[in-house]
Amino acid sequence: MPVGLNRKCSPPGGAMASVGLSFRNITALAPMVRVGTLPMRLLALDYGADVVYSEELIDIKMAKCHRVVNEVLDTVDFVAPDDRVMFRTCEREKDRVVFQMGTADPDRALVVARLVEQDVAAIDVNMGCPKEYSTKVSFLLGT
Repeated sequence: MPVGLNRKCSPPGGAMASVGLSFRNITALAPMVRVGTLPMRLLALDYGADVVYSEELIDIKMAKCHRVVNEVLDTVDFVAPDDRVMFRTCEREKDRVVFQMGTADPDRALVVARLVEQDVAAIDVNMGCPKEYSTKVSFLLGT
């Protein structure tokens, strides 16, 4: 059974040492819409990825979230006001996960970056995504 599918998210043998994140000569799980969730990221790590990206998460939604330590799953969850988990991560990927944030507002991006900074290795700011959703949201918000 692949690691991470039906068990807690703790790293084998305890906590991982922080060694820094390098983008030189790596194998990475690229950011993918609705695919870059925790189970897929853990599976990619199990199969040799050095760095994994979250799916793009929009700053407007993330800024409303609160950080919750989920002791049942051994994860850190970022939960929206309607109790939906918008982003979930764990210690096993902490030094290798890149949080991808879609934004058009540097102040809001900073709020979200500060919210997740202790739980991710890096933050990828996407301010020019041509996806239909991003352009419609930006137009409707007047940004």
